[in-house]
Amino acid sequence: MPLNTEALTKILALEADKGYADSAVIGGLDRFLHNWTGQSGEAISNPKLLSRFNKLLANLNYALMTKDQRKEFVNSVLAFLVELSVEGRGQRAGVAPSPTQPKTPQAVAGASLDSHITVIKGIGTDLAAKFEKLGVRTVRDLLYFFPNRHLDYSQRKPISQLVEGKEETIVANVWEARETRPGGRRSTEATVGDETGNVRVIWFNNPYMVRQLHTNSRVVISGK
Repeated sequence: MPLNTEALTKILALEADKGYADSAVIGGLDRFLHNWTGQSGEAISNPKLLSRFNKLLANLNYALMTKDQRKEFVNSVLAFLVELSVEGRGQRAGVAPSPTQPKTPQAVAGASLDSHITVIKGIGTDLAAKFEKLGVRTVRDLLYFFPNRHLDYSQRKPISQLVEGKEETIVANVWEARETRPGGRRSTEATVGDETGNVRVIWFNNPYMVRQLHTNSRVVISGK
């Protein structure tokens, strides 16, 4: 069974973001790691990595560590998880060392938090180029690239209570939709309403929305 490192990676990244206060998960990191290692040890087939796995996580007492010790431990485990991820990619691709030749892939041995993000499964050169525009180049950059906001679309308001300039979510009926050109840009404009009033909605640079907004259809809309 493939080893799932995603949950542990997210927990450790959150722990670092919280200043290594042992508050990233309910019950503390010791309890979480004990459960995770119990389920994951058998999934590591590489003897060398399994030995490091046991040495790194056996007899752990994170709660008694100093802040500096916790930071060093978290970074060590994150770097190890990168190696596991790279190892898993090789196994799924059918890559195996020849019995008569030494194992040569340098990415496995050299992977670390400072490795380029292309060592991560699913991130190719095209996606990496987009990340670089956001200042994300290494695995470390990616781990600390947190969302800058959270929108809860379940918090809906009637149209009469909308606040100008604030992100709001409504459920409304579509009365009319048409293509417009504000500022010369092809866009979609719609008039929608609920039992408390009507509001004009514009999707800039998206004239194709007009095809999806049928008269009398009911839609959920969020925006300023």
